[in-house]
Amino acid sequence: MNKIVKFIFTASALLWLLITILIMIPIATLLLPTLFISKKHYTEWILFLFALICSLGVYPICFMYAVIKWNGFLSYLRKLSLSIDITGNMVAGALLNDNFIIASSTNRFGVVQETISDNLGENERDNTLSIFGKRFTNLLGVIDFDHAQKSIVED
Repeated sequence: MNKIVKFIFTASALLWLLITILIMIPIATLLLPTLFISKKHYTEWILFLFALICSLGVYPICFMYAVIKWNGFLSYLRKLSLSIDITGNMVAGALLNDNFIIASSTNRFGVVQETISDNLGENERDNTLSIFGKRFTNLLGVIDFDHAQKSIVED
């Protein structure tokens, strides 16, 4: 790949990182009162906001770089899909627990390092999906036959 292209993408990512740091300075100042309540709360908020703002700019830059590079792109897409599935399980865990499974289910969403698909598969196997969970699982099955069942990872 052309050295100029590498330089442009690296410089873009570093520039966004600098912008993120500059955005975080006033946010950190505004959140300063929480530091007096709890250093843990302050730190968690700062780290979350930094990661969120940084990812909004760096992720698209890195994705475009992978597209241009193309070597191993399909493998990259598969890994990216898995990462989004795991993140979605964490972000939407409470909502999914309330809407996709019945109360007696032992396979709960929101567990670190598990995917939504894995949880859907386990709940489908145990017959603990709600009507919304069944419909969503069926939708995934249209895209990839038996996706939820194939996604089960034994703990």
